[in-house]
Amino acid sequence: MTATTEAVAATTPVQEQLDGKSMPSLPSTPTSASSETSQALSEIFFVESSRRKHSIKIQVKLCPEGVYLRRETDQDDHINEQLIRIDDIIGSRFGPRLKKRPRGGLNSCKNPSGDATQEQEQQPDRDNSAYLYIYAYLKKEKPLRRVQTLRILRFRSSNDYAENLQTAELWHRTIREHKQRNSTTIDTNGSVLGAGGSSVKHLLILLNPKSGSGKGRELFQKQVAPLLTEAEVQYDLQITTHPHYAKEFVRTRKDLLERYSGIVVASGDGLFYEVLNGLMERMDWRRACRNLPLGIIPCGSGNGLAKSVAHHCNEPYEPKPILHATLTCIAGRSTPMDVVRVELSSRDKHYVMYSFLSVGWGLIADIDIESERLRSIGAQRFTLWAIKRLISLRSYKGKVFYLPCPKEEKEEEEQQEQQETAAAAPQEKETPRQLPVEEQAPPSRPVSLPLNVNGDVSEESEFRDLPEDLNEESETDPDQFADALSMDRSIFRQHADSWHSAMSRRTAYYSVGGQSIRSNRSRMSVSQRIEAANAEFAELVPSGTIPGLQLPLPAADGWCCEEGEFVMVHAAYTTHLSSDCYFAPESRLNDGIIYLVIIRSGVGRHQMLNFLLSMNTGTHLPPGDDDPFIRVVPVKAFRIEPSASDGILVVDGERVDYGPIQAEVLPGLINVMTTNGQ
Repeated sequence: MTATTEAVAATTPVQEQLDGKSMPSLPSTPTSASSETSQALSEIFFVESSRRKHSIKIQVKLCPEGVYLRRETDQDDHINEQLIRIDDIIGSRFGPRLKKRPRGGLNSCKNPSGDATQEQEQQPDRDNSAYLYIYAYLKKEKPLRRVQTLRILRFRSSNDYAENLQTAELWHRTIREHKQRNSTTIDTNGSVLGAGGSSVKHLLILLNPKSGSGKGRELFQKQVAPLLTEAEVQYDLQITTHPHYAKEFVRTRKDLLERYSGIVVASGDGLFYEVLNGLMERMDWRRACRNLPLGIIPCGSGNGLAKSVAHHCNEPYEPKPILHATLTCIAGRSTPMDVVRVELSSRDKHYVMYSFLSVGWGLIADIDIESERLRSIGAQRFTLWAIKRLISLRSYKGKVFYLPCPKEEKEEEEQQEQQETAAAAPQEKETPRQLPVEEQAPPSRPVSLPLNVNGDVSEESEFRDLPEDLNEESETDPDQFADALSMDRSIFRQHADSWHSAMSRRTAYYSVGGQSIRSNRSRMSVSQRIEAANAEFAELVPSGTIPGLQLPLPAADGWCCEEGEFVMVHAAYTTHLSSDCYFAPESRLNDGIIYLVIIRSGVGRHQMLNFLLSMNTGTHLPPGDDDPFIRVVPVKAFRIEPSASDGILVVDGERVDYGPIQAEVLPGLINVMTTNGQ
């Protein structure tokens, strides 16, 4: 590989084009959609190398485990093998050669069985080859990362383009069948949606255009939409226009369960909080929480949940958190996650909300809310305000009640988790979730979305000595839609209502497959609708199992009480409060435990400084109960009763009315989108 090639490989996705006369290496290959998915496809491809006089022969085999490539040269016995796991492949595309190719693509190699001039004479007008583009993101360890990889297979065993296209389509269809082989999903009516594309449900994506310093639309268009296109995910994009837009949308949308297979939040934790509480206010909340997995793509400032999900899945987060989170959302799997029911009472007002991240009173809550006035300087606002709060360290007087988690139960949960992890080593642990596949319908309202993305890149490749075409001129892709980002800047300025403008009045967009035809008429009969309505009304909002906020908490039931002055009381149920705050290292998505951190008055400023500085590594909590000021208690429920009337309380980073507050965990109430964790 030349120095020029190496430089490009460090800044572009890993790509390879395998070319030549495709020759089956198996006696027969399946040629119909009804073929067994367990049957493998295999072809022989040839690639010319600029460093060798002879071509390189590569055997490509498609099996349920993935795409297996075996390379050997004519001059030596050197053999190189690679397996692209089916879980690492997000999608494929077949058809004619894409005219607009990503940089670093390889040259179309010459016919290994004949002269290039002879081949050009035989096909003077057009290329009869069919191409298969396989999009994969390979997981690498040390350091943990995802390597964007594109494999291009060129089928030209026949002079008839239709026959070559049929072969490429067979490979494309087989890849989809292998990915969906163990991913059957039950829809809201109870019918099974198996592999083969019978599901017509879309993915609902809610995007805050002001997230990411007002670049939410641009981030989505450049980094998220291309991956959704590669994965053939049909989606509806809703742009939020005002606070509580997402909450009202999911609460009032009547066809939410019938139309969508899941909900993805492209913003910070605040928008996820809206979606969760909107679902819990629906009459069919139980069905919605069970059948609509929730995903998050961190386009905002508070990304605690996205980091916690990546930690749970052992997936990379930095340096491309949007890319990695999008791959998690399109992986097609989900995991149960705890939700905490929060009850508040202030000024004769009593209400209930649902939390997924944390409840805070004291130092961290003060830093989070009071530093809002410095939001313009970015994440540095937290550091500056933490220094200010340490100089003038506050304490709050009140009572803290908590219901400890039994040690025996916690040990049993840890042992059970270890056993499940060991048992699930050869197989996947999370619940499969089938993503909707592309409908064969004419597009009605295409959205301007680019097909290429500059993703997470690595120079590593098992086949990196293959030649690369670094000078090929890019031509217009017929499948590339025009978008405001690629328009002339003068035209862009004339259209203030452009797609990615944060002030755009457009709020609904649809993926390339087009908007599905909607019908106001229900497919159910009158009796079925009455029965369904009665069932929905019977599903009441979950009530608390602990005494109400106005009732005492008896010690006989196991409640403990601490009274005095506190610097901070913070309850967390995910590992991370933000992308750089590893607050509860022992927490799991579905362990049914709230980790209550209590810091009493009297703690030294130096100790508090070490506490804050160590939160990014998770070493801030003292081991055991030896520390007289800082304690962490695993609990099932807790209550905070401030003595004063002035202070700050936060739920999932959002400020709530100051007053008595209590919370209890509801284990595994919702499902969040994850990968297989392997």
